[in-house]
Amino acid sequence: MRRSSRIAARVATVPVSALALVGCTSDPAPALPTVTPESAYVAIVQWEVDRSEPVVDEEGNIELPVIYLASTLGGTVDVGVQAEVVATVDEAAVIRFADDQRDARDEGLEGEPVKDEGVMIVLDEFDPEQSVVDARVSRYRSIDDVATWRLEVTATEAGADVTSEELADEAND
Repeated sequence: MRRSSRIAARVATVPVSALALVGCTSDPAPALPTVTPESAYVAIVQWEVDRSEPVVDEEGNIELPVIYLASTLGGTVDVGVQAEVVATVDEAAVIRFADDQRDARDEGLEGEPVKDEGVMIVLDEFDPEQSVVDARVSRYRSIDDVATWRLEVTATEAGADVTSEELADEAND
């Protein structure tokens, strides 16, 4: 009986070992990159920089554009997110976060232009941590110069890019 129990144990071990080898040969699929709040802000800032005309000072030097970022909900954007965005785009633009949209406007001037001859990007809420995110943003220069855009932000290995833009139709949106 000892011999038959050893044979049965060996026979039972072979299929289990074979299954273990088959299970180990397939690696899990790599996780797809996702759009984080930081990468979305950076992509949207880069979108604004790319579409803006350069600002030239009195001496003919090109100045960095001033971009205020605010949320439609108001409130403070996470400090870690702010730091990451500023560190990532510091050579492309001067970034200022506004807890309230009024903080970015010069309400003492006619038309309430954005301070520092800048632009304010006001972001609606969006669902991060997806490979593609739809973001609605309003680009404000003054009361008479406001446009709302629907942007598609797509995750990349390096962060995220705006891959589609559409001027929103306020009447049907």
